[in-house]
Amino acid sequence: MMIIDSKYTKKFVSDSLTHTKYNELHEFAVCLRDFKNQLSKEISKNIFYYLDIKPLEFVTMMYSKHKGLINSSFSKQLYEQVLICYQNKFKAIQRNLSFEKIIFLGFEFYKRETKKHKKGDFKKVVLKREKSKLSICLSYLARYGDENIVEYIHSQINNVDETKKKFYNNILACIDKFGFDRLYNLALSKRNRIIKHYSKYPVEFKSLSFSGRSRKVDIISYNGNYNSVINSFISLSGLNRKSFDIPIKFNKHYHGNINDYHKKSNTYNYTITFNEKDKQVNVHICKYGKRYIPTVDENSASIGIDVNVKHNLFSLSDGSTYDYNRKLVNDFCKLSTYLDKVKEKQEKGKKDIKYKVGKRYQLKLDKLREKMVKSNQELISNICKALRSNGITHIVMENLDNGFGKSHVKDKTNEDINFNRVVKFLKISNLKDEIEHIGRKYNIAVSTVQSYYTSKMCSVCGCIEDENRTSQEEFSCIECGHSENADINAAINIRNRVVEAVLREKLLKQLDNGTYEPKNLKKEKVKEILLSYRTKHLYKHRC
Repeated sequence: MMIIDSKYTKKFVSDSLTHTKYNELHEFAVCLRDFKNQLSKEISKNIFYYLDIKPLEFVTMMYSKHKGLINSSFSKQLYEQVLICYQNKFKAIQRNLSFEKIIFLGFEFYKRETKKHKKGDFKKVVLKREKSKLSICLSYLARYGDENIVEYIHSQINNVDETKKKFYNNILACIDKFGFDRLYNLALSKRNRIIKHYSKYPVEFKSLSFSGRSRKVDIISYNGNYNSVINSFISLSGLNRKSFDIPIKFNKHYHGNINDYHKKSNTYNYTITFNEKDKQVNVHICKYGKRYIPTVDENSASIGIDVNVKHNLFSLSDGSTYDYNRKLVNDFCKLSTYLDKVKEKQEKGKKDIKYKVGKRYQLKLDKLREKMVKSNQELISNICKALRSNGITHIVMENLDNGFGKSHVKDKTNEDINFNRVVKFLKISNLKDEIEHIGRKYNIAVSTVQSYYTSKMCSVCGCIEDENRTSQEEFSCIECGHSENADINAAINIRNRVVEAVLREKLLKQLDNGTYEPKNLKKEKVKEILLSYRTKHLYKHRC
């Protein structure tokens, strides 16, 4: 075990909060949410301007631009939240603004019979993408170019290091060879097209949760009236009152010592969430402490876990499977399909009217989501118990961050709803954090690997082909003939990327506690490493 300094977020549930105070908090939260949406529209209209902005620079700019509109106890957190929500858009824009040289490598044909194609039928054109001097120049002009960019480069070229100087010389050489107007217009055309696409829909904030800072001497204190049923108060500042006191239930067994929340400086950060059904609020406050982190070494027994939605939620490399609560998913799909029909009926022929889910149905949706989270947590806890009883202390799984989505497939067993909505309901991207959090209680560490080619690669011979997947359920290698459940085969591949020293060294980087996370490699590079390994070795490990 490894001990590190850490922060803990503790939830304090309000106890008998009056309707007057609840409504005051609710109205304040609505004002903050509306301001965030206003700010979001402002950013979306000028999204290219904010593309490379630093968080501190953004907050400073918003301070001066919207001075006096938002209390200083909430403005910094609000501006940071808005900027964070645009980070994925910014990354997508920067990624799409790059140019690449495309090299034709030939054609690829089907290697065996499929449902729709015969062996030898045309499959796809094989292309290779790489950087060239011209593509690097065009990418630079698309991201930073303007009419004065050449003058700017000339003014900076003698004040930079050799690497930057070589880069600038390449830009100037391409401009001299092909002409500035020609290159700039090409880069500008791509920039305008991408910016238009990503600025079309601003990020919309719906949640009423908000964060702030309290400058009270003590944010939590016991109630001085010992005859009262309320044992403690949280005192907040900046809410149009000298002191906004929220009655709470303080429990030593869960919250710890009350002195742990007292600071030398009178600045406490907190987040408030709303329970609209009971008209109460939750206050989330950080406290400092020690955290125990499981460690991994060469003797740690490892297991691979593949996450899937269509069949079993978790498939393990030892052949065992664990499924999610399908009744909850089915209930969610039925309710969502009903609301879709109501929305379609309400908006039919009315362009300016948008259907908004009523409170009763929204509470049902929220309750289903809450039950799903608890169900998954219980499932993960059962997995960790079973692994620990078998002496396994190391879980390896795919990096699930933004790894799902953009699917047009419909779930025929659940009202023909799009699988993207099922993935979102199951909170697939959060499962890694849940496994890491729960696994810590059982002294089980978690590593992640790249998701590329885990499902198309043979766990025995290393063959990577689309035709290896005969169906969604079954895997059958076209070279060695190995047959396996597709998800279990993927789980074995996931485990092997940590177990095999050559793959581990080239694909992953090791963290302080001995676990691994993926190196930032492109999909083509991962495939190149896997095929290079395959030509020299055969997989030796199988659970």
